Amino acid sequence: MENVSLTRYLDVSRVRLLQEISSKKRVFELLGELLAKDLEDIQATQVSASLQARERLGTTALGEGVAIPHCRIDNLKEIRCAVVKLNQAVDFDAPDQQDVSLFYALLVPEDATDEHLKTLGLLAEFLSDQDNRNKLRNCTTAKEILNIFAEISDKHAA
Repeated sequence: MENVSLTRYLDVSRVRLLQEISSKKRVFELLGELLAKDLEDIQATQVSASLQARERLGTTALGEGVAIPHCRIDNLKEIRCAVVKLNQAVDFDAPDQQDVSLFYALLVPEDATDEHLKTLGLLAEFLSDQDNRNKLRNCTTAKEILNIFAEISDKHAA
């Protein structure tokens, strides 16, 4: 299996740093908007609903204030990612009971099973590292967040 880069499917236009979001539902709505951006056949509401349906199967929160919401969707040609960093964390049913402020979302084509699992594993490993989480939390721009993922994760994909 080929190596996966965490920035391969991420664009600066799908990274948001926000003061506050009021609820888990609003996080899904924002992620739906970001992930569906510039897609002709896929609507933000469809993505949001798919993310929420996946979340009902079990939380995508890893703990330590991090979650990796993800879902599969028809008519998608390649994996897409979005990152949301909140200044005010929201309840996301995390196993450690901590609210979540860092979200790295994946939208995956229906038939991309191997790539999906490899990307999820790499993300979980990356976001489980306290230094990586701290670097991301200290970012003040979308470009800085993209650079952190590029600097740390892409060197492992080489």
